[in-house]
Amino acid sequence: MNVIQTAVQSALTPSAVRVAVQRLRTWLPAGPVAVLGDDAPGLVRGLRQAGFAVQGTTDGRTAAAGVIVIEHADAAEPGARLRPLLAELSGPVCLVVAGDAAATANRAAWEAAVIKAEWRKHPLNERVAPYGELDRITGLLMIAFERVPDQAILKYPLKALEEERDLHTDMTREPGRRSDAHMTRYSQAAQFIRPGDRVVDVACGLGYGSYQLAHNSLAASFTGLDASDYAVDYANTNFAPVSPAPMKFVVGDAQHLSEMADGSAEFAVSVETLEHLPEPDRLLAELHRVLSPQGRVYASVPNDWSDETGEDPNPFHFHVYDWPRLVAQFQRNGFIIEKAWLQDAGGGQKRHLSARSMLEIDPVAGPPGDGEWLLVLARKADAPRSSGDDVLQHCHALLADGDGGKALAQLEGEFSSPDALRRARAQVIAAILANAEGDQELSIARWRLARAAARDALSLPDSEGEAAGLLSLAVQQLQEGSEARPGAFQRHLMAYPAIVSGLLGGDLPMPCDGDDRGVVSGPGEGAEQISLGSRDVRQLMEAKEWLDGKYHEYTQRISELERYNSELEQARHWLDGQYHALTTEIQRLNKLHAPATDGGE
Repeated sequence: MNVIQTAVQSALTPSAVRVAVQRLRTWLPAGPVAVLGDDAPGLVRGLRQAGFAVQGTTDGRTAAAGVIVIEHADAAEPGARLRPLLAELSGPVCLVVAGDAAATANRAAWEAAVIKAEWRKHPLNERVAPYGELDRITGLLMIAFERVPDQAILKYPLKALEEERDLHTDMTREPGRRSDAHMTRYSQAAQFIRPGDRVVDVACGLGYGSYQLAHNSLAASFTGLDASDYAVDYANTNFAPVSPAPMKFVVGDAQHLSEMADGSAEFAVSVETLEHLPEPDRLLAELHRVLSPQGRVYASVPNDWSDETGEDPNPFHFHVYDWPRLVAQFQRNGFIIEKAWLQDAGGGQKRHLSARSMLEIDPVAGPPGDGEWLLVLARKADAPRSSGDDVLQHCHALLADGDGGKALAQLEGEFSSPDALRRARAQVIAAILANAEGDQELSIARWRLARAAARDALSLPDSEGEAAGLLSLAVQQLQEGSEARPGAFQRHLMAYPAIVSGLLGGDLPMPCDGDDRGVVSGPGEGAEQISLGSRDVRQLMEAKEWLDGKYHEYTQRISELERYNSELEQARHWLDGQYHALTTEIQRLNKLHAPATDGGE
């Protein structure tokens, strides 16, 4: 088959290639990329245009990462096609499935095939597979994986892990919706970790969540705590040795964090924990003590999984949560809910037909409808606010209203601040605003000042992490210079999501956990320009929230109607049976009592 014919018949259309390249460039590491599997000239060309060095079917082990394209495969055995391709790669790999292969085998089947080969979902998988889009985009599947470390495979092969599934689950080695639901929470939580934060993961399980947090944030360190010796040993074997940040896992009781000093952490994660504890208030009280004055906690609980008896059918759950109970519990332990979400996954104990979604809700009004899980981000009620944070808060509000000029005026005092980190932040914001206005000369001048201030801030231990990120961002912008290709500026900003979103006060325009858009329009190569004012954006967000609420409401109604239809169908079958039985009996009785006929007539 020649290249031209393959290109024409390829299921990767130009729009699919654009989406794939846009996501891959937020995930691929630096270095050459090996593209294996079915021919995909459009994807190869798109990656090269985005600045990646693409190599062909030569030894994939020399590549920094791999992309496997599958358009045609046997749905009964997807692993047969993948195994030889995976054997050629040592670095992380992104599976791109399209065409017949995407139509005949679902996402979970492809995940299971790769996991069976002793790989696991990549901690940055959310960048290529945004959670909110998994049930909305068809014809293109993207899943990122990395090899399980050799020492971990020797001690914990997949077969051994499957035997422990009822008690311990590593969601990176588990296919399907429930795995997606658990992993996306950690990707979301990482957005709120500040550079340099010390993070504690309470009831960390097998440690995959801490590993995700480490890859998706600029935290200084991680401590995972769990009551299970098995879980702690698994986490220390599988994740701690390959974490990008210092990480340790210890055995401990979530209700007694006595080994942790007061104010020894800035961020805590407690996912699916409170309902498992006999006294969940003790955990929140302990977290209030352990967290620093600016500390925050991210938590999730099942949203009213009770049955007709009012009890949770899960034997490991001590409590049934709803929104009022969750809020009251946080408030009486000294926390204020800053943000909240309603999550669905489908296929579970509740809302079986729901699509995977993460709907942000008003933390004051509560959820507008039903959902499978409740998630919250809370801060200590007595947390002080520094003047520097106040300046950034004012800038965020002005930028949200589309008033960059007033935001820049708000920063004037920060340019001469004695705090080098505050100067660096202000100069970066000013540089981004200048670039947005098209003033390249002023933008470069601002980036130079930001670089100098960030270098000064590196000497301060409390600001070293964020200063290093700001310095790297400034250096990249200055290296690109005024001859930057379209999309380069946005691509560089997307490489520092935690820093840039913190400075600008909003999420970056890139596929992520809270972003349900299939394609992000912006100044990327070949992308269409879309300009919306802040009022338009707010109206769209409000419309989306209303539609999501209606979606949940009508999905629930559909589920109830389907149950009623099933009951009516059973009743109809019973009535039909009774009718036929009565008819047969009447016919029998008629024959018994029928008058005899004279055979001679």
